[in-house]
Amino acid sequence: MGKSAFFSRLTGVGVEVSNYPGTTVEIIKGTLKHEGESINVVDLPGIYSLSASTEDEKAAMKYLIRERPDVVINIIDATRLARNLNLTLQLLEIDIPMVVALNQVDAAEQMGIKIDVEVLEAELGVPVIPTIAIRGKGIDTALHRAIEVVRPLPVDLPHCGRKRHRCCQVKYDDHVEQAIEKIREQIPDISRGICIRALEGDRDFIEGYCENPKEVMEAASIPPRIEETHGQPIKDTIIKDRYGEAGAIEQTAQEKHQVPRQFIDRIDEILTSSRWGLPIFAVLMLTMFYVVFKVGGYLETLIIDIFQTYLITPVSLALSGVHPLVVSAIIFGLLGMEAGLAIVIPFIGTFYIFLSVMEDTGYLPRAAFLLDRYMHRLGLHGRAIIPMLLGYGCNVPAIIAARTLNTHRERIITITMVALTPCSARTVIIMGLVGVFVGFWAAMSIYFIELVIILLTGWMLGKGLPGEQMGFIMEMPPLRYPDVQVIVKKTWFRMKGFVYVAFPILIVGSSILGVVDELGMLAVFEDMLRPVFVGFLGLPAYAATAFIFGILRKEMALEILAVLAGTAVFIDVMTPLQIYVFALVATIYVPCAATIAVIGKELGWRNMVLISGFTIVLSIVVGGAANLLGLALL
Repeated sequence: MGKSAFFSRLTGVGVEVSNYPGTTVEIIKGTLKHEGESINVVDLPGIYSLSASTEDEKAAMKYLIRERPDVVINIIDATRLARNLNLTLQLLEIDIPMVVALNQVDAAEQMGIKIDVEVLEAELGVPVIPTIAIRGKGIDTALHRAIEVVRPLPVDLPHCGRKRHRCCQVKYDDHVEQAIEKIREQIPDISRGICIRALEGDRDFIEGYCENPKEVMEAASIPPRIEETHGQPIKDTIIKDRYGEAGAIEQTAQEKHQVPRQFIDRIDEILTSSRWGLPIFAVLMLTMFYVVFKVGGYLETLIIDIFQTYLITPVSLALSGVHPLVVSAIIFGLLGMEAGLAIVIPFIGTFYIFLSVMEDTGYLPRAAFLLDRYMHRLGLHGRAIIPMLLGYGCNVPAIIAARTLNTHRERIITITMVALTPCSARTVIIMGLVGVFVGFWAAMSIYFIELVIILLTGWMLGKGLPGEQMGFIMEMPPLRYPDVQVIVKKTWFRMKGFVYVAFPILIVGSSILGVVDELGMLAVFEDMLRPVFVGFLGLPAYAATAFIFGILRKEMALEILAVLAGTAVFIDVMTPLQIYVFALVATIYVPCAATIAVIGKELGWRNMVLISGFTIVLSIVVGGAANLLGLALL
């Protein structure tokens, strides 16, 4: 519903990401200046309710309880008003100062939805600001109103004198209302919202909000006859009544009229149809990899030629007569710079542009919808599809996305599959090595092998791990035209981690590697691993060193390979079979350090060791089999 776009418009990109204490969920903090004052803004996880059934909901609830923010900007989707008002009504019940940002009003208008903001504001009793976060419209107004809610402005300023309404109060079933009154009779100073949370059995909330949680929970004990009368737990009755109130508010504040079918609606029907959806998905994925291959390959060749002609060769000649250790440090450092610019940026940049387009248009959920039934036939969970698709960009946020899954079993299966998913860094290896020097279809065969491995792994875990397999429910966002400016910013945001962090490490590490190589220390390490890498996998001995660096960042395996080989034109120093086996092993074995760390945080260090060990053994077995098969065919 545009929460991240709203936050980035407020704070820019200078934000701090950290885990909230007691959870594995990250929250993002930013600071902005407004009229000479510094305002702290916290981006909590996107949630639909305060039920605290998922990690995201638990983190949001803990923050609201412990930190007691001065004001909440509650961003709701104008295209799905009733669905979003459930959380709004819950926030109102616990008396949190709030401003509602009615986002995506432009999309609502295109769908024939018109929301009377003044009526909605009167119904809720809090300020409601229409916004279009992706374009920055209404965000400043929402900020002004949030500050006004916290600290009323002087009477002579134009924002003052606005009509204040009593906050909306849900009218629950008579039995629920009687139970609320019973609690307030026993504890007179307790608020209505606390009573409702107690009746819902939210012990964590009561313990965090009340000084006498035991007394409150005892007062909220429900006579069995009430639940017997309704045929369901009182919590379900409260939820149903709250959704009923949300629907009533929607009917009051919203008008909907038929609009002519637009071209994008027809496209949406085709993309999700049972006949055309899957073929289109296959064509889109194939097109994406082909464009990455062509564009990345062209830029890689161009950058390598420029580096070799105008930098590395002249510098090598200029350093003749200099001490060998100095020469090795400088030349290896330049080779590292060449590898970073020529191999990573062309491929990863092109890939992230495609991924951003798929995200911003709303196509990713449609792909998940299309693939869900087939994944269930393999014993996998449909909701795992979104993290897997995100994993083609980066495994770390994809693993974090698995937090929304309801059970530990689901998270283990999904995270294991994501760890095997070829991320953009692995795409650099596949396309920058196999695609350029062996061929496009050879590169695509590695993706096919990885897909088979992922599906078999998920199927075996699905059959072997105990626990219930949950259903697949997902909200489908409207299909939208992509915003070029947003795509460019998102692509840069994803790439800057390499530019600012990995690139300097690569250059310095390459220089150190040159010195170590000149001293003969690399040869000792490579000789120890020669039986596996040379004897079984058929690779050059220096490939072992490249794989070690690949644990830091996966694309560094290829970059260091170029440094050790002395060239990025790999076909001059390796056979096509060696190139293929290297790429196959590099894309399967243990994920990068960041992925390993986040697996440990999400699943525990024992599961992290098991998953990492499994990928190492699997990569050697698959790589050795490919080498033996290739030699037999030759």
